[in-house]
Amino acid sequence: MPHLFPFLLPLLLLFTQGCKKDITSIGLNLRDDLLNAAFSDSISLSAYSILEDTLNTTNLVSNYLGFLKDDIFGTTTTGLYTQFLPSSNSVNFGSNPQLDSVVLTLKYSGGFYGDTLNPFTIKVYELTEKIEDSKTYHQTDEISYKTQNLTFTDFNLYPKPTTKVPADSLLTSHIRIRLTDKFGKNFLDNPKMMNSSDVFKNFFKGLYISAEPLLNKGSLVNFDLNSAISGIQLYYKQDTVARRFTLVTNNQNIVRFSHYKHDYTLGENNFKQQVLNNETDLGKNILYVQSMGGIKTKITFPYIKAFKDKRMVINKAELVISIFDTDLTLFPPPARLFLTGINSSGVNVRIPDEDIFASAAYFGGTYDAAKKEYRFRVTRYIQDIILRNNFEPSIYLVVNGAAANAYRLILNGTAPQDLSKRLRLEIYYTEY
Repeated sequence: MPHLFPFLLPLLLLFTQGCKKDITSIGLNLRDDLLNAAFSDSISLSAYSILEDTLNTTNLVSNYLGFLKDDIFGTTTTGLYTQFLPSSNSVNFGSNPQLDSVVLTLKYSGGFYGDTLNPFTIKVYELTEKIEDSKTYHQTDEISYKTQNLTFTDFNLYPKPTTKVPADSLLTSHIRIRLTDKFGKNFLDNPKMMNSSDVFKNFFKGLYISAEPLLNKGSLVNFDLNSAISGIQLYYKQDTVARRFTLVTNNQNIVRFSHYKHDYTLGENNFKQQVLNNETDLGKNILYVQSMGGIKTKITFPYIKAFKDKRMVINKAELVISIFDTDLTLFPPPARLFLTGINSSGVNVRIPDEDIFASAAYFGGTYDAAKKEYRFRVTRYIQDIILRNNFEPSIYLVVNGAAANAYRLILNGTAPQDLSKRLRLEIYYTEY
C-alpha cells in the first residue's frame, strides 16, 4: 500500500494532536477489490443523543394511544385530539327521539408497542377550543377541554388488537367506550346543528381521548381513525324503532393530531446524563433514538474536511450503526432508521443520497436482523462535505416515520467495549 501511509499520516496527526471529547479513531485500513479502491473505517466520529425537535402529528395515517413505562427511557403518554362530522347532513331524529346509549368506537390498526397484557386507562373529554382546519399541529400542542370525563364508567383497556368483536352488523377488531347519556342526548336535541359542517364544528369542537397509567408498565396501541368503524355511535329509538346515527372521523375535512408526552426524569441514570444533562462523552459507549418526537442522535465527522487536500475520489461511503439493545422482544427494533442532513445554515435537510436516489435499496437504513445493524450509503453527502460548504460535517439519526411509529432503540457508541460493534464510517476511495 505505497500511497496509503502518506494519505493517512496527516489524518492520524490530526486525530492525536487535535483530539476532543467524543472523538475516536479506531480500525484498520485495508485494500478492497471495489474498483481497486482503498478502504478505511478509521474516520474519527463523535456522537451523542439529544432531545428531538417538534414533530408534525397532524392527520396521521394511524394514531397511538396509551401509556408506557420504560426502565431506560422513562415514561411515554400518548393522547389524541380529533374533530367529528355527521355521516349525513340530512338529519331527522323524529319528534321525540329516545337515547339508548352513545358509544365511542376506535378500530385497531394492528400495531402495538410494549406488553399488551398491561392495561391502561382511557378517559374522554369534550373540547372547548376549536381545532383549526388550516393549522399544523405538533406533538407538544394542547387544546382546552372540559374537565369532566365522559366515559360512562371507568374504562381500563386490556388491549386485544387482533380479537374481533361485533360492530353492529360487522365483526372487526375495535374497542367500544360507552359515554354519558347527557353527552349523547345533546346531539339528539340539536339536529339542526348537523346541517352544515362548519356549523357542526362550532357546535361540537371534538374530543380529547387520553391515556393514563394503571399500576403497571402499560403499552401503546395503534388505532385507525380513517376507518368507517371509528366514530361516535348514537343509538336511539324513533317511535319505538331502534336506529343508529354516526359521527365519523374518516371524513377528509376532519383534522386530528396526536399528543405525545415523555418524562425522561424517570429514566435510567446514564440515559438522563447524556440526553438531559448533555454529558456528550457518554456517546462513546451508548446512544439512543426514539420516535414520537423523543430522541435523536447527532453524528459528527470532525476531521472529514482534511480529505479535501488529498488526490482521491470517494467511491463509496457507508455509515454503520449496530444495536446494543438486549430486550428486542418487548421493544422490537424499527424496520428502518433515517438520516437528516444539516445545511450550512444549520437547517435540517434531506441528504443528496436519499434525495437523488429515492430508493431504500440504495440509501439503506433497513434493519439487518442477522447482523443486528443498520447501514446507510452516504457517499454524496460525505463528498459534498469534503469538497463544498453546502453542509455541516454532521448528520442526525432518527426513527423513520417517527410521527406515526412507536419505537425506541439503544445503539452502540463510537467506542463501546466491543469495538467491532462501534458506530463507524466505512469509506472506499481511489487515489490518483
